[in-house]
Amino acid sequence: MNEAVIEKQLKAFDGLQDKNWQRLIFNLRKHLDIWAHNNIKPYWGQMKISYMPVLCNITVEGITATELSRLSMTSKQNMSRTIHELEEHGMIISKANSTDKRSETLKLTLPGKQFLLEANQDVFNLGNMYKNLVGEKDLETTVRALNKILDFHENFGDGNEEHIEG
Repeated sequence: MNEAVIEKQLKAFDGLQDKNWQRLIFNLRKHLDIWAHNNIKPYWGQMKISYMPVLCNITVEGITATELSRLSMTSKQNMSRTIHELEEHGMIISKANSTDKRSETLKLTLPGKQFLLEANQDVFNLGNMYKNLVGEKDLETTVRALNKILDFHENFGDGNEEHIEG
């Protein structure tokens, strides 16, 4: 394909930027990271915002590192480092898994639970701002559609599961 044809095809996409999924999701994620940095980070000083997907996937009952790695889409190597750092910050502890002695269960400490509660409250307040912006019906439709898309990728795979980097 020659350069003129490529440029013509690229120009056709210029007017579709508001429908470009990768651009939309990337920009939304960046805006959410900035929002979290300004609204959630003040609670926890020197900790990294990148810990948030990990902390959000630890249930009250606890979770194994393998399952946490899968849910937070973080490589096992990065998960190991993150777990160590969160333990150093006093946000989580590791306990022997009662059903499988070969693994450990990660649990939130009281400060970890308090942080996650406050962070979740802030996130749901942001959701209420979105509801005021677009309306309850549109927000519910958006959330439902995003969950279906996520479910598709998680259950049918992208073929890149072993290449996940954290």
